[in-house]
Amino acid sequence: MKLLPLRLLLAVVLGLGLVFGLGSCGNDPDPEQAAEDLASMKSAVNAELRDMAAALTDGGLTVERARGRVESEGMSTYRAEDYKASAVVVGEGDEGAQVDQAAAALEGAGWTRKAGDAAASEPWVQLERDDFRTTIAWTKVGDRELVLDLDQAGEVKVPEDSEPVERDNSEEIPLS
Repeated sequence: MKLLPLRLLLAVVLGLGLVFGLGSCGNDPDPEQAAEDLASMKSAVNAELRDMAAALTDGGLTVERARGRVESEGMSTYRAEDYKASAVVVGEGDEGAQVDQAAAALEGAGWTRKAGDAAASEPWVQLERDDFRTTIAWTKVGDRELVLDLDQAGEVKVPEDSEPVERDNSEEIPLS
């Protein structure tokens, strides 16, 4: 009699293991589709950065050294890649005024300010538009520069056996 509950428990555990094991089979994304999705994300982020650069230029600032890069996300059981861009914003005046000027220029282009403090000792601002988000802040290391970081919501799931991307894969983004 005591063996029956143990066998029943073992059967339930094995059954659940099969259900969850089979449920995860075939969930690995197609490498070609993942590459297409990442290329699409890259194109969208780069186009958005160019639009932002035009809005910032119209707002009296200059945008320089735009770069984009693919970053590995996830862990051993979940792998994804994300594409992010950054650029240096150049203006005049104190640091807080430049952050506020950049934010105002982007708000004029349809961005919404979500957080930030232009009056802080380390002025910064975060804005969003559609599924894009950006942070504009002063560098804390190296030459003091106002940097815009841009990211699109989401990431592209890649096959679990994909090699992580190289750390130094950044490339210049033409702004014109």
